[in-house]
Amino acid sequence: MKNEFSVVGKSVPRIDAYDKVTGRARYCRDLKLEGMLHAKLLRSPYPHARVKALDVSRAKSHPAVKAIATIEEVPKVVGYWWNLRTEKGMKKMFMQDNVVRFVGDPVLGVAAEDEDSAEEALSMILVQYEQLPPVFDPVESMKDQTIKIHERGNIAFHVLKEYGDIEKGFREADFVIENRFVTSKQKHATIEPIGSCIADYSPSGKLSVYSSTQLPHWSRMYLAGALGLPSSNVRIIKPYTGGAFGGRCGLIHGLELMCCHLSKKAGRPVKMSFTRKEDFEATEGRHPFLVELRTGFTKEGILTANSIKIVMDVGAYATHYIGVIADALSTGVGLYRIPHVKFEGYCVYTNKSLNGAFRGYGNPQMNFAQESQMDIVAEKLGMDPIELRLKNYRGAGEIDPVFNEKILSCGLKECLFQGAEKIRWKKKSRRSSRRGKIRKGVGMSCLMHGTGARFGLPDPASAIVLINADGSVSLETAAADDGQGNKTGLVQIAAEELGIDWRKISVSDTDTDTTPLDGGTHGSRQTYCGGIAVRKAAAQAKKSVLVFASKHLNTPQNRLDIREGVIYDTKRPSLNISLADLMRKIQIEDLSLCEQIIGAATGVAPSMPPTYGAHFAEVEVDTETGGVRVLRLVGAFDVGKAINPAHIEGQIAGGEVMGIGYALTEGLVIENGKVMNSNFADYRIPRSCDIPRIDAVIVESHEPTGPFGAKGIGEATMIGTASAIANAIYDAVGVRMKELPITQEKILVALQSFNPP
Repeated sequence: MKNEFSVVGKSVPRIDAYDKVTGRARYCRDLKLEGMLHAKLLRSPYPHARVKALDVSRAKSHPAVKAIATIEEVPKVVGYWWNLRTEKGMKKMFMQDNVVRFVGDPVLGVAAEDEDSAEEALSMILVQYEQLPPVFDPVESMKDQTIKIHERGNIAFHVLKEYGDIEKGFREADFVIENRFVTSKQKHATIEPIGSCIADYSPSGKLSVYSSTQLPHWSRMYLAGALGLPSSNVRIIKPYTGGAFGGRCGLIHGLELMCCHLSKKAGRPVKMSFTRKEDFEATEGRHPFLVELRTGFTKEGILTANSIKIVMDVGAYATHYIGVIADALSTGVGLYRIPHVKFEGYCVYTNKSLNGAFRGYGNPQMNFAQESQMDIVAEKLGMDPIELRLKNYRGAGEIDPVFNEKILSCGLKECLFQGAEKIRWKKKSRRSSRRGKIRKGVGMSCLMHGTGARFGLPDPASAIVLINADGSVSLETAAADDGQGNKTGLVQIAAEELGIDWRKISVSDTDTDTTPLDGGTHGSRQTYCGGIAVRKAAAQAKKSVLVFASKHLNTPQNRLDIREGVIYDTKRPSLNISLADLMRKIQIEDLSLCEQIIGAATGVAPSMPPTYGAHFAEVEVDTETGGVRVLRLVGAFDVGKAINPAHIEGQIAGGEVMGIGYALTEGLVIENGKVMNSNFADYRIPRSCDIPRIDAVIVESHEPTGPFGAKGIGEATMIGTASAIANAIYDAVGVRMKELPITQEKILVALQSFNPP
């Protein structure tokens, strides 16, 4: 491994920066195709009902209406990655019936010449509903057998995992504490509302879909399966995307499939774009968790047992439920060295809007419970929270019990030390000044989060590197860049391996017709999984170049290398040729060759190495209003190797801000199945005036399986923010907040019932 890198580790600007800052970037909502129709959905006003009859006669007679498709024709997608593995699983992916299961569930779609005509046509349709009894609470949904949201029952999935002997663990404990934690339904709140696509079904049977999906190749497979088409007849084109955070992790409920059916019926392209209100009310959010923890520990601070029970609100349809509960399992069991653990999880249907993939994928919910519990343990022992974690965390060389794999890199200790130093942890007055109207406190939390999904889901990555006649390089990858800059990172990896200027590499658009198989952008996987594929492809292309260079320079291939675009003999550097000159000879000058140099790589990553991190928060609490002001945040993260430090700093800042919202203000309010805060006036994400100083600390542990030692970072940066803020609030005012979001009202109620010793 090189000790000095030419481009890896440098904060080079993003390759898409110019397009974005000048407005040249085109998002799905900006696109127009010739002859394009506009579609709108008629949505259910009831949380649970059967559609008994539809009268669309008046709408059909509208001169601008060209097609109508109903839920009896258009299937719903109710499964994801794991279903692709078998034919039986594929059949379970799609459901077709006449039942609506949440307020906003689509009943039908109308395609018309313009949006106003489509809206007008919807008002002309008569629907006869048979209302069915709804259930909104997941605990009640588990108990009540008389209300069935789905035929197979209301429990979508149940998991029970035991490690060691839980009762023995509690017997070995000096203390046992029990607590119950509740988390909220957070929305992605992306700048570009979730839900926009164009479907163009040609008479030849070729289907082209423009979609902001995070999973282009999987979306192609889903659509092909639902429509009975060969995958080769389905093309997914991904334009620029205004943020995702998991909200575009697959097909959107009522969007792409409905557009495809309408396009086929009308024989014209059909575009559908959800409003912000539709985004809030009818697309996926973060799963709310109810977490019950029972933890045993010794008087020396050694954890002996942990019993974890989770009831997860799936919403009306199950999509990412198994993966989300699995992530909660991996962090609940993997982070700390607890010999005896029992983990039980229930994924439960309710008549509320969907829940699915969201940054952290079950980990933020579990982390809030786990890291609050750790602080409660520390206080019981009179021990510093950092010391408690250092005594119990699982480090490099140890075996992760969930995946039964050795941990090869772990920089958690450095994250704790550097984060604590940055926020001046030892100098802050903890629990010593709970007096006055405004009270300050500090808190912290730890986390681990796997990179990719190697051990749970199909997780391929591919890359093709083509070296051109002038020495420039074309990189073909389906890695979906949703704004985080991962394509720039992949360019840096390719440039480092090839030994050329990164500015001489162009990256393909994300188009399944022209790019090789990729598992999509999720699970913080692209720098690691995509980077491994890119580096292998670049190494293969480089090897082919050096074969030709060896003949041209008449020197052994094993003595050649490339640096700054020049191929040279490492023992006689004066013996060299530029890559551009050699490529011109290969592709143009030598008529007996005229070869394209190609490097290709595909497959799965060898592991899913955990990223580690520590959050630190300083807050002040107004005891008269319950208001919380975050004064400072520090995020320290072990990234393996920082491919582009500026990107990582951006991820840390963005994750911490999202975590502030999760901690204090964000959560959909749902009454009788209806979302009550479906706009940014009522659903409050942090504003610029709410953002404190954020310090980003990058720790490099070197992950041996990763490209140049790198692993993932995107999701980890928000996972423990809410936990750290909750712990800081306790430090300030002495009340333990166990439910997210921690609103002013909740703090005031807690303070009023609190009797200080």
